[in-house]
Amino acid sequence: MTPVLKNKILTPHPHTIPMIKSIVPLLSGLLALTTVNAAEPDVTRHSGFRPGQPWADARGVHINAHGFCVVDFEGRHYWYGAHKIEGKTEDEKNEAGIRCYVSDDLVNWEDKGLVLSVFAPDAHRDLAEAFILDRPKVIYKQSTRTFIAYFKLYPPKERGGKSGKDYAWVGVATSATPTGPFDYKGYFLGNHNKYGTGDFAIHQDEDGAVYHVAVRKPDKALIYGRLSDDGLRPVGEYKVLEGVTGHTEAPAFFRRGGKVYLLGSGTSGWKPNPARMFVADRFAGPYKELPNPCRGVNPINKLGPEKTFGGQSTFVYQVAGRKDSWIAMFDINKPEDPVNAGYIWLPVEFEADQPVIRWRDQWDLSVFAEP
Repeated sequence: MTPVLKNKILTPHPHTIPMIKSIVPLLSGLLALTTVNAAEPDVTRHSGFRPGQPWADARGVHINAHGFCVVDFEGRHYWYGAHKIEGKTEDEKNEAGIRCYVSDDLVNWEDKGLVLSVFAPDAHRDLAEAFILDRPKVIYKQSTRTFIAYFKLYPPKERGGKSGKDYAWVGVATSATPTGPFDYKGYFLGNHNKYGTGDFAIHQDEDGAVYHVAVRKPDKALIYGRLSDDGLRPVGEYKVLEGVTGHTEAPAFFRRGGKVYLLGSGTSGWKPNPARMFVADRFAGPYKELPNPCRGVNPINKLGPEKTFGGQSTFVYQVAGRKDSWIAMFDINKPEDPVNAGYIWLPVEFEADQPVIRWRDQWDLSVFAEP
């Protein structure tokens, strides 16, 4: 029969008591140190925006979401962008898919991982073989209660014509939740021609209609076409946005006081150029060109309005819960090391209805008026 060992209270030998007393504080200190170190990856906090400076997520890792947009849903903010692969240049296949971050204050971001991956075991061939998957834009379509992601999707480089980028599709994926996973729904050709389109914006008009606005290949006119009720395909013909200067890319729209504004850039590859600003009474135009909105100099790279502080427009975000408040958002392109490329977020001011984007070394949401 197996003996049963009863619990006993062990009394330490008198000579061991001083030793125990000396060890307890040491163990307590080690335990506290271990607790602090274990928490460190989760304690990276920012008090405001620092344009052009490294921007870490909550774990202290550089945010990796380029050509991005920000979407609000149920009181939270979602940042979607292209995930760049470490060690790859822009001349290589260097995107792993769409990455998502979530925030409650627009400054501190938690990484939610890849919501669409080109390396997933079940990834569609279009994604797995794509040369480029870039500049994702996500909307929430209320009528279908669906999140829709649109992105530049280039076929394999060997099928991309002389430059490897002569043809470009618009990929589409959907999800029932903001953090995915997103399910690939195929692609469409902007402008319904074999060359497709390049940089683009997705504009939701006041009546709920959704438009694809893009740089037409190969002549680089800025065109727009209405999308189907489910948001997955264009319907009807594309038209040129009247009044927009040719070779305008990186389009970003916002609406204020009954006017529609368009922020964009010129075309100069990965090199920065002056920002462009246009205004119209309605989305379809005609548009009138306004002066360069940028003011001041980025002290990090010494670049000013003539180079858009070293950035290129990607999105203009209307700040939730603030009055008359927009943030102009730019990528700092770094083609030789895109995973470490940076970001510039700056408030949009207005001087006699003229948008002004003034450089600030640091700032926070207090620059905007409360509702």
